[in-house]
Parts: sequence; structure tokens; C-alpha cells
Amino acid sequence: MTDKITIKGTAPKFDEQALRQLQKGYHNVYNNTDQRCTVVRDKLAYSFLAKVVEMSTGGYVLTPNYPISTSPADYSVFMIKPEHIQAQDLIAIDAKVKQEYIAKLEVERQEYRDRLTAQLVQAAALKEQKKIEDAHKKRTTDIEKEVNELFGELIVPE
Repeated sequence: MTDKITIKGTAPKFDEQALRQLQKGYHNVYNNTDQRCTVVRDKLAYSFLAKVVEMSTGGYVLTPNYPISTSPADYSVFMIKPEHIQAQDLIAIDAKVKQEYIAKLEVERQEYRDRLTAQLVQAAALKEQKKIEDAHKKRTTDIEKEVNELFGELIVPE
């Protein structure tokens, strides 16, 4: 016999607080990593400096968190994006996190549904099997009773 399938609790539901907590975690990652930066690169020093100046006028700021590379023919620097671009990035992150959260909930709900269906199917099968076994026992008992009535007790002369 297979193990009895049982499920506990209820299917997961959308929780705004849980979503906000996830989004807050992703915001924290964004703000403390190079995701909020853009890398400026060039092979020539003059072109590199021109790009840095151009980016600065666009609102980008040099970050002290990452090194500036001044290797010959490989100049690069991380620059923090302007606030309005960071805000757009965070809105996109929020949308992505919400979409992933909803997809996860849908998968969990489907798994719960599948387990519940399996549990109900198994319960119905066990009930049906018990009914069959009870009917078989009753028939066997009735047949034995009929046979006993037909044959009666063995009479042994003394």
C-alpha cells in the first residue's frame, strides 16, 4: 500500500507585505553593488576623460567604492547613475520582483492543488476499496452461514 497523502495548511496567497520585503531586499542589493553604476571605458586617455566629463555633465558621479583603472590602453571607471535613472531601475526591479513573486505563488498554488487532488483521489480510492472489502466480507460471512445451515453440526453417535 502506498503512503497516505496528507497536506496541511492552505495554498499560499498574495501577501503585499512579503512582496514589499522582497523588493526592499532587492533595493538594498541594488544600492550596495555596482548595479547602480555604469562603467566608462576607453583605450585612449583623452577619449576616456572626454567620456567621464560627458557623463558627469549628465549627472553621473564618480564612486569611491570601485578602483579607477589607468592601465595603458585600458582606462575604466565606475560612475554612479543619476537619481532619475536609479529610480527607473528600481521601478523595473520592483516590477520584475513582483512578476517573479507572482510566478512563484502560482507554482506553489499549482503544487498544492496537485497534492490536494492526489489526496482526494487517494481518499476516494481507499473508501471504494473499503466498501469492496466490506461487501466481500459480508458475502463470505453470508455464504459461511448458509453452508453451516445446510450442513448443520456433525452428529457423532456415541
